[in-house]
Amino acid sequence: MFRGEDVLEVARKYIGAKYVLGARAVLANKDHKGPWDCAELASWCCYQAYGIVFGTYGRDPRTADAYSGKWWEDAQKAGTLISLEEAFVTPGAVLLRKPGANAIGHVGFSRGDGGTVEARGRAYGVVETEDARGRAWDGGALVPGVEYSQGAPLAPPARVSMLYRVRHPFMRGEVVERIQKALRKRGFHPGRADGVYGPLTEASVFNFQAFKGLAADGMVGPETARALGIDL
Repeated sequence: MFRGEDVLEVARKYIGAKYVLGARAVLANKDHKGPWDCAELASWCCYQAYGIVFGTYGRDPRTADAYSGKWWEDAQKAGTLISLEEAFVTPGAVLLRKPGANAIGHVGFSRGDGGTVEARGRAYGVVETEDARGRAWDGGALVPGVEYSQGAPLAPPARVSMLYRVRHPFMRGEVVERIQKALRKRGFHPGRADGVYGPLTEASVFNFQAFKGLAADGMVGPETARALGIDL
């Protein structure tokens, strides 16, 4: 029986490899070494560990194309979507962020202790993180046909970071205004610096993150704030 931990063993072999958005990894090519896109790493590692094609357009391992949105769609169809709380304590579970109008979707493997193994972005490459719970995720997923173990509930993170993002009602205030001014200073255009985190600000943050090679989700947390030269 395949175990969730098996995919982590495969993925860890590529820590330090280069990330390229949209890079293709042929699932049937067991000798692929990178570069990696987050969804391609996830689907390729699942195929190498389990022989299962998942999270892809098409099911032929020679031509299947992985995509973060397909990971969510396939898990939804298979009935294997799970809560983030469950995913964070399940080794080998998949953490998912759905793609949106101003955000690229994202896929990473849970270590089962709050950390991840993932192809995170151009500025990071393939990395192992210690605690990804403060980041923007929409849910978790399991691959059908795999046996997963589950650890004990995790202690609350030592520090919970504020995420500035589009919400309804819109987030407002002096910090948002500083984000907007920092974006304008760097040549990005969030519209008027009015202290309202709306769609124009989100799109500008997304473009800035993509330019800097950060995880492009249109949200400002500690890493994006540091890149902008501001304090949240």
